[in-house]
Amino acid sequence: MTLLQTAKYIRTNITRPSRHVEVTAPIPVLRSDDNYGDHGFWMYWKCITKPYVDESETHKHDFDQYLVFLGGEPENMLDLDGEVELTLSEDGIKKEVHTFTRYTTVYIRAGLYHCPLIFKKVTKPIIFYDFVNTQQYSRKFKDPGKKWQP
Repeated sequence: MTLLQTAKYIRTNITRPSRHVEVTAPIPVLRSDDNYGDHGFWMYWKCITKPYVDESETHKHDFDQYLVFLGGEPENMLDLDGEVELTLSEDGIKKEVHTFTRYTTVYIRAGLYHCPLIFKKVTKPIIFYDFVNTQQYSRKFKDPGKKWQP
């Protein structure tokens, strides 16, 4: 069979493993690496079906990040039918807790401390989308001795 010349523009079933036992569905990934557009970003989607702590440690990055929280019912994606809690902080000390029950987007500028991220109530699936503007994901903590392990 002849390989189509444009096949390099298509990737199928690219996923990553979950770091959480509560997330059991495949996690689709799009990475714009040097073989796929080379725009230096990646994103993934999770289907959340039960409450859990996605990230417990407050941290920051040297790159921008966007988070999206959508209801999992196609006819009503604006209603999470659940509750998500995200902590944000300009300095890593004064922490502000935000609670979402509706479709929400969050811009996390480079240097903005964020997390914990907690899916507190999940009565129907919640679609969680994470977009980072970098090829090399890393974290920095307020405590300089703390190191992130992927």
